[in-house]
Amino acid sequence: MASVKRGLGKRLANLPGVNDAVHEEAIRRSFKVRSAASGHILSGEFQRSIKVVKASGPHRRQDWLVAITHPWAISINWGHIDSKSGRPVRGIHAIEKGLE
Repeated sequence: MASVKRGLGKRLANLPGVNDAVHEEAIRRSFKVRSAASGHILSGEFQRSIKVVKASGPHRRQDWLVAITHPWAISINWGHIDSKSGRPVRGIHAIEKGLE
């Protein structure tokens, strides 16, 4: 029966080129999120809040992620109830499009 050597994931993550490949994938996905967000009325503010950042922590040397820091990111992405009319407002689902 095959077995996986302990610590193999960490060793693979530190191979030359792995960090660059993970970073490039995060950048590619951030472009997809920005593209999906372009039709929103607040697209400029929302798009500027989309950034690729390195994950923090001692065991996250090779991890990159797409962060959205806009204060209304959840409402913009998944929708909300309009405060004036009480009607539902559909979300743009930009995060999901970045995962495709």
